[in-house]
Amino acid sequence: MATLEKQLYDANRAREVLENEVFIQVWADVEQELTKAWQESPARDVEGREKIFLTLQMLRKLHKAIQSTLDSGKLAEKELQHKKTLADRARGIWPQ
Repeated sequence: MATLEKQLYDANRAREVLENEVFIQVWADVEQELTKAWQESPARDVEGREKIFLTLQMLRKLHKAIQSTLDSGKLAEKELQHKKTLADRARGIWPQ
C-alpha cells in the first residue's frame, strides 16, 4: 500500500495529466473518433464494432483510473492535514 505522501504525489501527477490542455483535446478527439467509427460501422461487421466498442471502453477505463488516483490523493491530503492538526493539538496539550 502506498504511503499518504506517495498517494499525494501521484494525485498531483494525475491532476497535471487531467488538466493538461493537449491531453484534454487529444482525449476528446480520440473518443469522438471512436464513437463516430462505432456509430457508422455496418451492423453486419459485428467483430469490427466489438473491437471499436472495447477500445472505447478501455479508453474510458483509463480515464477513470487516472481520476481515481487523483481522488485517492485528495483523501490522502485530508488525512495528512488531519494528522498534522492532531499533532499540533497534542503539542498544545503536552508541550515538550
